[in-house]
Formats: sequence, C-alpha cells, structure tokens
Amino acid sequence: MLDRTDGVSRAEVKLVKREELRPEVASGGMTRTAAIADDTVGSTAIFTIVSRVPPGLRSSPHVHLNCESSIYVASGHGRVLTGANLDHALLIEPGDFLFVPPDAPHVVINDSDTDLVLVVSRNTSAEKVQDYRPVSERQTVIDSRTTPFERPILMNRCKTCRTPIRGPLALVWRLRGVHPYEKNPQLCNRCEKRIHGSEDRVVTVLFADIRDYTGATRRSTNDETLSMLRTFFNRAAPAVYGHYGVIDQFLGDGMKVLFNVPAPRVSHAVDALRAALDIQSNLRGAPFGVGIGIETGMALTGHIGLESVVDFTCVGEAVNTAARLQSLAGPQEIVIGPTAWRKTSELLSTVGRDARSETVDVKGVGELEIHRVERDQS
Repeated sequence: MLDRTDGVSRAEVKLVKREELRPEVASGGMTRTAAIADDTVGSTAIFTIVSRVPPGLRSSPHVHLNCESSIYVASGHGRVLTGANLDHALLIEPGDFLFVPPDAPHVVINDSDTDLVLVVSRNTSAEKVQDYRPVSERQTVIDSRTTPFERPILMNRCKTCRTPIRGPLALVWRLRGVHPYEKNPQLCNRCEKRIHGSEDRVVTVLFADIRDYTGATRRSTNDETLSMLRTFFNRAAPAVYGHYGVIDQFLGDGMKVLFNVPAPRVSHAVDALRAALDIQSNLRGAPFGVGIGIETGMALTGHIGLESVVDFTCVGEAVNTAARLQSLAGPQEIVIGPTAWRKTSELLSTVGRDARSETVDVKGVGELEIHRVERDQS
C-alpha cells in the first residue's frame, strides 16, 4: 500500500536522460550503459541496460554468471553465436527478442552498416561476466587442419539477401539452382547474378601475400610448404567471409579479395580493413608473415574471359594499385591507399591501432600517399 500524505502519493516516476547514462563493463566491441539501475533511480528488482555494437564489430565470447536477460533488438541486424562451441548462429533483426539464461555462452556480432542496439532487461544490478573458451579450444590435442580459425560460422541464410542456403528451407531454393557461393559460402550464388555481363563499379580490393615465400620454400620440404599454405588460406579465408569479402583468386602464396561486389555494401572499404585486421590476428603466432594491400576505386566488374572460360572478377586501376600496395607491405603490415584511407581512418582509432603516413613512388601509378598499419604489438 502506498504511503500517502494529504492524499498525494510519495512514489514518483523518474527519468534518466541520455547524458546521465552510466557506463558499464565492455565486451570486445560491445559497450553497455545502464539506464534503469539502483544508482540511477534506486531500482531494486528491475534493471535495464542498453548495449551497442558498432558496425562490423562483435562482443567477446562470454557468459553471464549471475543473471538471466531478456534482450530486445532495437536497431541493426546481425548474429548471436551460441552453443558449447559457439557454432550455432541465430540471425537477429529489429523487433526480435532473445532470452539469455545464466551460463549460456554467446557472442554478439553486428553484420549491418549501423550500430546494433540491444535493450537488455535483467534481474540483477551488477552483472558478472566471464570470458568463455569454446569446448573445442580446450582440447589437449587439436588437429592442425581444423583449428578454431579454420571453422567459419556458416549461416542458414545468405548474409546479403537472406535467401535460405542451408537447412530444411534451402531445399526448395536448391531446386531453383540457388546454393552457397563458391567464393564466399556465407553468400548465395544468386547474388553474383545481380551484375549482368560487366560494368564499371566502385570496389575495394585486398591483396594478401606470404612474405619471403620463395626463400621459405627453398628451406622447406614439400610437406612443410603445403602446411604453410594450408595455415595461411584456412586462417585467412574465414576472416574474409565474415566481412562480406569474396575470394576472387588464390594466387599461389596469396589471395585477391573483392568487396562491394557482387552484392553492394555501403561500408565496403571498412569491411576490407576489418578483414585485414582479422587475418593478421588469426595468423598471430604463425611461422610466417603476411603483407596486405588495400585500395578503393573504379574497376571493370563482371563476367570476364573467353566464351568457354568466363569467371566473375574485377580488373582496373584499383586492382593494380592494391596489388602494388601489397608488395610494399612488410610481414604483419597493412598498407592502405589514399581512397580507402578516407573511408577507414576512423576505424583504426576505434580499435586502438595507429598508422604511419608516407609518400612513395608506386610503380605504374606514380607518387602516392600511403598509410602503413604496422604489426599489432599487443
């Protein structure tokens, strides 16, 4: 029963303004702010938090030890990875709800071009969070051919057009000729058909190459060389797939990757840099270094070749420049061209990485201001 004086209730509705939000613990790329909490309004039984994940970023793998949460997806779309090995992907979009019980491992990934905003209600004021390692990573012996880097999360729907490409719903589409795209198994082959013939298109191109590969092969057996290539491709490919890249070509000891084709993406240059950072992260500890070059520009895009041998690819100045920039990159370095840099410079400050600018004479291009992202020292 409410305590009243002169017929007026002493209980009052309280407002927490945006500028009064209290920062909470962060998890990977996810940040949390408390809106309804004991120290903002004196609540004792209900608590509401706003979690925000910037485009292309994700939370770290974690569990909540002491609370259960009800989560409303307010904006953006992405995935929640769950399960003992974080190998079950739930697609989320605005209007969806999630229930997260205590001790449920999960990772929240933002696949959209805008912030993924989650409104979280939970039953405790102070959330206890613990980092989580998938069961497969705890095994004493892990087959070198199936390391955690080499298992991209394959969703049931195309990341771009949401067409079912795996699972029961994919059977009908398979009869129509729709299947996972060979150049990125997280997309569908129908997306490639958006470009008829060939056309000029703005693309971001990434070249990645093993440094001193020739010298390494001279010092190695055939089996050792094969193991090195397998490590490179198996760890780099999931990073590319996770950021909407398509592997246009495997180039012996390197790869050519395209962004913004065949499916358009507003953040394609940022996607490329995120993929490059993930490649370097996945290869940390590998017995070789990889240099990466990135540039954005116009390219002839589409199905190019002879009548009997036609492949989807890109050719043009942006492709040539990206290849030249890759040749300038040292082990664990990323060299970014001027056009791509204008679209990606803010990302580096977000992830705490620095870049060194310099002007170089690039063969076939001329003087160019490049930006060298050096090896992560953490």
